[in-house]
Formats: sequence, C-alpha cells, structure tokens
Amino acid sequence: MRKCIFVVLCWGFALCLSAPAIAVEAWTRVDGIKESDIKEVAVDRDDDEVVYASSEKKLYRTEDRGKTWRSVFSARGDGNVINFVDVYKGEGFVCTDRGVYKSASGASGWNRVFKGVGVGENSVRHIGFSQDKIYVGTKAGLFTGGDDTGYVKSKEDAGNVSVRWIAFLDEDVFLAAETGVYRGREGDWKRVFVSATEESEYDTSETDDASSAIRPVNSIFIRQDSVYLATDKGIFTSEDKGETWKEFTSSGLLSKKVKRLLVLDSPPQADRSNDILYAATDNGVFVFDSEARTWKAIYKGMSADRTSGMIKDSKGRIWVAANKGLYKEIALSRNFVTPNDVTEFFNHEPTIREMQEAAIKYAEVHPEKIEKWRSAAKQKALLPDVSVGIDRYVTDYYHWDAGQNPDVLQKGNDVVSWDVTMSWDLGDLIWTSDQTSIDTRSRLMVQLRDDILDEITRTYFERRRLQIEAQLSPSHELMEGLEQELRIQELTADLDALTGGYFSLQLAQNE
Repeated sequence: MRKCIFVVLCWGFALCLSAPAIAVEAWTRVDGIKESDIKEVAVDRDDDEVVYASSEKKLYRTEDRGKTWRSVFSARGDGNVINFVDVYKGEGFVCTDRGVYKSASGASGWNRVFKGVGVGENSVRHIGFSQDKIYVGTKAGLFTGGDDTGYVKSKEDAGNVSVRWIAFLDEDVFLAAETGVYRGREGDWKRVFVSATEESEYDTSETDDASSAIRPVNSIFIRQDSVYLATDKGIFTSEDKGETWKEFTSSGLLSKKVKRLLVLDSPPQADRSNDILYAATDNGVFVFDSEARTWKAIYKGMSADRTSGMIKDSKGRIWVAANKGLYKEIALSRNFVTPNDVTEFFNHEPTIREMQEAAIKYAEVHPEKIEKWRSAAKQKALLPDVSVGIDRYVTDYYHWDAGQNPDVLQKGNDVVSWDVTMSWDLGDLIWTSDQTSIDTRSRLMVQLRDDILDEITRTYFERRRLQIEAQLSPSHELMEGLEQELRIQELTADLDALTGGYFSLQLAQNE
C-alpha cells in the first residue's frame, strides 16, 4: 500500500513539473490563534517557518509554519489599532495608530522606532523597505529614514497625502493614497493614477454602485515592469510604469472591492501567460482563469466571506487573513508541490490511529478488557464461598405416646437448626481455573481485533490513495470520475460501519 502511494506521489510530482501551473484546490484554517477576525499576515522572507498574523489589537507569531502560536504584541490604548505588519531582515515591524514598533527575532520586547507629531503623523498605514532606507506611510504624509538616521517627512505631494501603500519598481517609488497613485522619488513626485479629487471624501461603507470617480487604491502589487492596483472599484494595470492604465476584467468577481493582489510565477523558461493572478476581496479569494478570461472563487475549506491580507511564502504557499480566521493554501497541482503539500490536504480528516481506536472501542475489543477480566478473577479469590443450611426435625414433631395412652398421637416441639459455612481457596490468588476460560476468550478477541484493524487500515488507505489520485490526476471522463467518487463514498461508508459513524462525524466537526 505504501508503495502505491509513493508511486502516485512521484508521478503527480513529475506531472506538476512538466505541466503549467493551475489554481489552488482548497484552503485549510490555521488553528492556534484565539481571535477569529484576522486583519494582516506576514511571512519572514528569510525563514518562512516564521509567520506573523494580527487582529485589530494583537499580533501573533509562529516559528513552525502555524502549528503553534503565541501573542507577542498588543496595541494598547483607546483608539490604537494595528494597521499593517511586515518582516524585514528577520525583524518584525508593526504599524499602529501610535507609530511603528520593531522587535528583533520576534522577541517579547518591542521598541517604538517611529513617532510623528500629531494624530495624522502617528497613524502609520504602511511601511516599505528599499535597500537601507525605510519608507513610512502615514495619514499625514510619507516619511523616509532609518533607525540610525531618524525619519524625514517628504516634500511636496508625498508629504501631504494620506499614504495607504508603498511599492517599488527599479528606482521609482509608488505610493497609493486616498486621491490616487503617486510615482517618483524625493522631491519629484507625479500623480499617475487619479482615484478621487482632493475635495472628495471617501466613505468606506459605499457599495459597488458608488461613483466611479471615487475608487481609492487599497494596495499595489508590482511584478517585473507591470503594476497592479487593487481598488474599491476593481483592478487596474499598467505595463509602462504607470504612464497609462487599463481596467482589468472583473468578470466573475462577486465584489469589486479588491484588497490585495498576488501573482504566482510560472516555472522557469515558461510562458509568462501561465502566471496565476489572485485577488483578495470583500467576498473571498478569487483566481483568474486566463483561458476563460474570468475570475473563479476559491472557497473550498474557507468559511470566511471577507478577506483583507494575502501573502505568499518562499515555497509559493499563499496565506490569507480573513474575518473568520487565518487560512493557508493547500497546494496540490503546481510545480512546487511536495509530498507534504499533498498530505496536508487531509489534515482535517481523522488520523489512522484515531480510526483504529474508534473501531476498537466500537467493537469492544480493547486489550484493557482482558486485563480487567484477569484482575477480576484474582480479586474473586479474596471473597469466600458462602453456604447456608437449615434443618427441621419433623419426626419428633408428631409422635405416638409411649406412656399410658400408646394409641394417642401427640404433638411435640418444632425443632429447627441452621448453619453458615464460609471457605477460601487462597490458591486462586496465584492461579484460578477461570484463567483458562479467559485465555480462550483472549485469543478469540485478539484475532477479532487484528481482523478489525487490518480491515480498517486497508479501507482507510485505499480511500486515501483514491483521494490522492483524484487530486493529482483528476479524470476528464464523466463516467470515470463518477465511479471514482462513488468508490470513495463507498469506502467512507465502510469506515463509518467499522467505527459506528465516527469517521463522518469527525469530518463534519473538523470542516
């Protein structure tokens, strides 16, 4: 059985290396974070075992890719919230409404490294890193500097706008602001995309039917020479560093309020058209189907209806911050797939050990049952054998008179006697004849238990093998696909029969 699974995995891995990348299959919710409404997620670029996730008030950190989490930072004070989180050169940065805090290696001690003057300058929305310079975007303008040099507010346009995002393309800096996108560098800024007039005030509660002139840019994604804008009115792209823009198709998007964009690269030497574009929106995560020229929702495994943060790690794995938790992509049919990626797809299912325990419990063939029998047999020797006897002498009760009237039947006294006897066989403490019966039953129970374990192990892994085949090599024939799905359902029913419904019950609870 293991050999079959290994062959399937290797074949699927080779297929993924040769085939163009396709969309993700599903998500898995990352456990361990007490809060459910997650706003941001960040992955250490140098060590993707380290991941940060933040709610509105707290920051969490994991050093084992989401297996265990601990709270490392809190936004204290009324009105103070966490706006953005990033990791640069192993140091965590937290942007809050009271400045920027930094901590090396996620230590518990965080130091404030940026503090502005007034509420606007203190409210930091985003932070960007370019070589040795740090860019801090606030509601009152852009600041540049570093830990050693301090921060200086930019002049002209960049010093007066409310910055929402910072991105870099070659030597140019792109700023997403309330009124549009600015491109340039110190002292030379140009607004290259207009999202709203300076007199307009954007209301985040507006629906998709709001005026098309009001479409603030939520984030910027840059890949090679292409610039992608995620706005509240859809997606806009530029192939000439922001000189001209065109609206990207929104066909299939359930919400035009796009918060983040992400592009996963094709394999080396592959056609760039095979790159995969993802969008995190107010209505879930979507992937763009380049052939059909439409967006498709990726909802399997994700119960969230509003996403805000999205990032990929060094292996191309996508992490999504959503209103109902932190989610991690289960990557299956892509060029970077590994056996671990495949097995993680089934993390929500009971393990084989849990299934074996459930089957043993349901069939009442647990080894402890025999031990209880043996213990009870020994304890029985401590209890005595008790017998109670009673006698009544009826012969003397009625008798003939032996004196003057020999023919007279006389009634005498009723004589009754009783006795109680108790006995112990202390040899039973060492050995009892019941052990022979127990040994016989034990052998039968061991045989039954082995048969049950063999059956459930075979069924469990046959089902798992079919699942892996369905994921790595989905059938394009309807009838063949139906036969495969029916066989999986049949094996699922077999597992339920062996465990008293435990398997389906756990699936429902975990999903």
